[in-house]
Amino acid sequence: MRHVGRYSVSGEGSRSLWQETFSTRVEQRTQPVYRGAVEDIPRAGESVNYLFHSPDAPFTLPDSLAPLVERAYPQAPPLFFDTPLPPQPSYFHLRVPDDVSVMLRSSGVHERGATGRGVLVAVTDTGFYRHPFYAWHGYNYTATLAPDAVHIEDDENGHGTAEAANVFATARDVDFVGVKMGGNPTPAFEAAADLHSAVITNSWGYHLPGLGALPNHLKPLELAVRDAVRNRGITVCFSAGNGHVAFPAMMPEVIAVGGVYAQAAVVDSDFDLMASDYASSFDSLIYPGRHVPDVCGLVGQQPRGIYIMLPVQPGCETDTTLSGSAFPVGDQTAPSDDWAVISGTSATSPQVAGVCALLKQIRPGLSPELVKEILKSSTRDVRKGVSHTGQHAGPGHDGAAGAGLVDAESASRLARSVTPRALDTVPAPR
Repeated sequence: MRHVGRYSVSGEGSRSLWQETFSTRVEQRTQPVYRGAVEDIPRAGESVNYLFHSPDAPFTLPDSLAPLVERAYPQAPPLFFDTPLPPQPSYFHLRVPDDVSVMLRSSGVHERGATGRGVLVAVTDTGFYRHPFYAWHGYNYTATLAPDAVHIEDDENGHGTAEAANVFATARDVDFVGVKMGGNPTPAFEAAADLHSAVITNSWGYHLPGLGALPNHLKPLELAVRDAVRNRGITVCFSAGNGHVAFPAMMPEVIAVGGVYAQAAVVDSDFDLMASDYASSFDSLIYPGRHVPDVCGLVGQQPRGIYIMLPVQPGCETDTTLSGSAFPVGDQTAPSDDWAVISGTSATSPQVAGVCALLKQIRPGLSPELVKEILKSSTRDVRKGVSHTGQHAGPGHDGAAGAGLVDAESASRLARSVTPRALDTVPAPR
């Protein structure tokens, strides 16, 4: 037994025990740890093996478990929406925290005292190495393990260590806790919720193209996310994906974060903004009427989304893959320099989570629904560009960028003017 949640129980056992208990058969499958985009070919060292039901095998719930168990599923691992690329200073890229903070307009908010102080932000990801970057800036950067994870000091992949920096770029003083995942994301997410976090950000998901119903093995995760938002009042952000039809980003309860590319040029007193052709936008078939994304953060362009220089564990998978290759598909740097230039919507969810933390510091009583509405009502309009999935940006709310690029300055001003109790409660009838 690994974790007992409100709606599901997570455990581990041998292959033979599972097959004997449920009179069934499982088979080994392989999938990438992450992809930059849907059509990417997995590279060496980036795949994981797991066991899943054989599609033609019977499944029988034994009588002894029938009063206790409604259904049981092996858990498939999620995809992490990113591409690993070490640093290359010769091309246009952003640095954390300063460049990201300026482009998302959180610097001025920090100077006026809203920095995320006292707000707990949890990140579920591959691990959280104690890179000197976090100590240099004095960030409150801590980590814990999901029930099925090991080696708290290591981030063998590098994804979590990198994306954590995006939280601090928009909310420099948050109380940060990284939850290192094992093979099953549901216990990691529930561990983050059990900490009573104000905000949870998740740069991963499942690719569910063409499906009109959620697969049964993902329903425990759906229930855990829904419980966190509806019953615990936690603001939950998920990456929209890089060409993926991403779950849980498609759940109506969460803030689905897409991508906008801010170029170096200035147009009409703002950076030249366009929808990123690396980031997803789509309409969910599983949740009719649900469009992804809600809002956007900063993402690079195809083919690899090389955009933001982020810290990683030296020699980790992210740090070593593609070393020596030419921009824009490679890095041209040493394979163990502990930095990577990456983006994808893996970067945008933590960026926006940091802005959510600013809003929660300003107005602690904001509900997740109000946080989302404030973000959507205060964005910068993105009028050009096409998303990875072919939807176009245009004036106002659009398919490619949703409501637009998050603006921490405007969102914080709007948050100061709302009264959560008046907006969140309905007067009792007389």
